[in-house]
Amino acid sequence: MNFSHLSLSLLALCATVPVVAQTPPPDPTSEDPVHLENMVVTATPYSRNQADLTSATTVLTGRALQVRRQGTLGETLAGEVGMASTAFGPGAGRPIIRGLGGDRIRILENGVGTLDASVTSPDHAVSVEPFLVQRIEVVRGPASLLYGSAAVGGVVNVITHRIETELPEAAVSGLVEARHHTGSNETGYGGVTDVAVHRSATSALVVHLDGFRRKAKDLEIPGFAESAALRAEEAAEAAAAGEAAPEETAGVLANTAVESEGGAAGLSWVSRRLNFGVSYNGFNTLYGIPGGAHAHEHEGEEGAEEEEAPVRIDLRQRRIDAQGEARIDGGFVQTLRFKAGRAEYRHQELEGDEIGTTFQNRGYDARLELLHQPLGPFEGAWGLQGTRSDFTAVGEEAFLPASVTNDRALFVFEEAKQGALTWQAGARYEDQEIELKDGSARRRDRSISASAGLVWAWAEPYTLALSVTRTERAPNAQELFADGPHIGTGAFEIGDATLGTETSTGVELGVRRRSGGVTGSASVYVNSFSGYIFERPSGEEEDGLPVYRYGQSDADFWGAELEAIVHLHEGSQHRLDLRVAGDFTRAEESSGAALPRIPPFKGTVGLTWSAGGFVAGMDVQRVARQSRVAAEESATDGYTLINAYGTYRVLTGGLTYDLFLRATNLGDEEARLHTSFLKDVAPLGGRAFSAGVQVAF
Repeated sequence: MNFSHLSLSLLALCATVPVVAQTPPPDPTSEDPVHLENMVVTATPYSRNQADLTSATTVLTGRALQVRRQGTLGETLAGEVGMASTAFGPGAGRPIIRGLGGDRIRILENGVGTLDASVTSPDHAVSVEPFLVQRIEVVRGPASLLYGSAAVGGVVNVITHRIETELPEAAVSGLVEARHHTGSNETGYGGVTDVAVHRSATSALVVHLDGFRRKAKDLEIPGFAESAALRAEEAAEAAAAGEAAPEETAGVLANTAVESEGGAAGLSWVSRRLNFGVSYNGFNTLYGIPGGAHAHEHEGEEGAEEEEAPVRIDLRQRRIDAQGEARIDGGFVQTLRFKAGRAEYRHQELEGDEIGTTFQNRGYDARLELLHQPLGPFEGAWGLQGTRSDFTAVGEEAFLPASVTNDRALFVFEEAKQGALTWQAGARYEDQEIELKDGSARRRDRSISASAGLVWAWAEPYTLALSVTRTERAPNAQELFADGPHIGTGAFEIGDATLGTETSTGVELGVRRRSGGVTGSASVYVNSFSGYIFERPSGEEEDGLPVYRYGQSDADFWGAELEAIVHLHEGSQHRLDLRVAGDFTRAEESSGAALPRIPPFKGTVGLTWSAGGFVAGMDVQRVARQSRVAAEESATDGYTLINAYGTYRVLTGGLTYDLFLRATNLGDEEARLHTSFLKDVAPLGGRAFSAGVQVAF
């Protein structure tokens, strides 16, 4: 399927479809996460208000998401409280929550795993394009009961509504959007449409179509690509060898162009008692890896070293999703709900025109939930989940042996409300089996996780939330069996088949204020790990790379988060808000040694002014220097980013027009993320502007 043609066809369709009716989107001021009135579907089996959950949450939707949207999911969320990004150039970036990433963060698409290879390496992109995402929900802190031990750090659920779950208010609805970004000369466009081919007061048959295309050139940066420390090191090495210092590049981060396209088609039956739908979607992206992160030594025909060709990643995923819900009157069962996704994922690492390494992952993720009638004060859900991953890597960077991972789980979640108190508790049993395809090894682990929490509405408008979680996580195939050069991380990785189960105990206390002159939340948390699994430098060298071995150590993560809005003025036509936010995480082994790539303190102060359909704002974000570093890790300087945005909404002729403009890094400051493996060779972009228009019908 040619998704570029699909995107163009969809835009033409959306432009010619007759408008039957429309419901204007909600006002953006009500979509800000610190108003705590957003309903969250990710944290519990029931939709709950943010203020009524034991877990800290973030919700991005509407115009708030529109002005924050970036090229990768990690970059889109990096400015939110408690979050950072792996940032492997403009083409790949996976979210980090409270210092935890990789296989401790669960990324979902409409409640089902992304079924890609982004967990194995930071240069592997998440197979979700933020361009047409309608909503992002983040649960910070352990969410392992519903989604597995891989969610010990949190969950990011990207919601696209490709399968309809509610009766449509109009026979035809949708939107088209186009945007441009000056920092990489990026242009993107796409559209979504839902057509109710049958619609009555009690049921509907809905056809969904969406498509997009995005193309960007190399990213413009302030100053040099390499950090001052790295340039000084290279100059010293050259001087010692009697050579001139190497020529440095500046102004543009080479090999960072990105081309992405995708599309989906879905069919849903919606009624008051039964919903069912299926969708098929495809995603393609081709992006460069900056900084020579994948450079290999090659020799020419006469033995002379040849200049390395830039490395690009050609990623392709095809996916089928199905979900349904049956509401039952009478009896013990109130609702039966299932979600399932099956995907075929492949990405090739291109060295010039040659394929260096091919990664493939074929698998599925399926879950069934039974929501029961109230049992005394308790209401909740029981469920089961099954996941399979058939993973293969072939080529120069095949540091992982071919393996099949099967995971089966049972879980229960219960909630009881007694006056001002709401109790939430649950447990999960997991059975994980990993088998190498060559038959040389097989590993089976069983784990049990449990949590309990309390939400106390102690005085309107305040709530107090306390949660305690114990999670067991079995080691994954990479931690057990890795054995080879992993150029993306600049290491020769060696797993340990004797690793034991990683156990964590987390405690979080939060206070929230949902209305009044100041709204928002503050929380403190600690997460203590027994047998925390991570890579340590061994001091050895293999294939020209330092050897890192997976091992275990006790470790502690702790920190605090604050996000609040001070409502400076609120009238019938105008509103002025001051936003204050900040977070920090400290993570160290039991010996006191720092853990690698932990984000430093981040603080933000911003003003937002709204008047009618116009909303404008500016914020200043300060990221502190990170000097608490692990072995073989360097410190990272702090930086300040100044951003501004404006949006204007017009309703006319049955259409809703949203025009938006965003300016990033107005100070054109050099900024390097401590969480990125490429921090010394790939800074963030310089001063840039993005503008676009979205038309909803």
